[in-house]
Amino acid sequence: MGFEVLAETARTYNEHSIGEKMTGVTIEFSANEVLNKLLSLEEVINNLSPIFAHMGEALLDMHDARFDAQESPDGVPWQELSPWYRESKPKQKDKILTLDGTLRSTLHPQIEENALLFGTNVPYGAIHQFGGIIKPVTAGALKVGGQPVKQVIIPARPWLGVSDKDELLLADVVREHLENAL
Repeated sequence: MGFEVLAETARTYNEHSIGEKMTGVTIEFSANEVLNKLLSLEEVINNLSPIFAHMGEALLDMHDARFDAQESPDGVPWQELSPWYRESKPKQKDKILTLDGTLRSTLHPQIEENALLFGTNVPYGAIHQFGGIIKPVTAGALKVGGQPVKQVIIPARPWLGVSDKDELLLADVVREHLENAL
């Protein structure tokens, strides 16, 4: 990588050396190859879009697997649906956080300068992530499953995020891009 071993025979050393003729070996270091590698790394660092695009694809795969497993980033199963809601769902009764698949299908990466954003733009994504209480704003009650209710409590079912294992996979993506530059 810029190092070359050269053998010299019968080299005579100056007055500060041993003063005898001997076979010597030197290592020659060429900075040009190292500088070229550093310039390749600089190109990667100055344009993070390919790394972020690859990370975004990895995040989509991670979250697809999470929806299939119905668990949080840390592997904790999502809280079961309440029996009355499960029975009132017109389809996908066995799926948590899935009716039409909108939340899952709207996940997307977004690259902005030196940042990768990942998430969804659906308004109910946050209440499923953090939980909360839904109350009527203008009416006296909400209609849920054909029944009037004063409020609906949505438990937190963390679906967005990365686990320790996911972080390692994302670090591997970065490492791969840096190694390819070398």
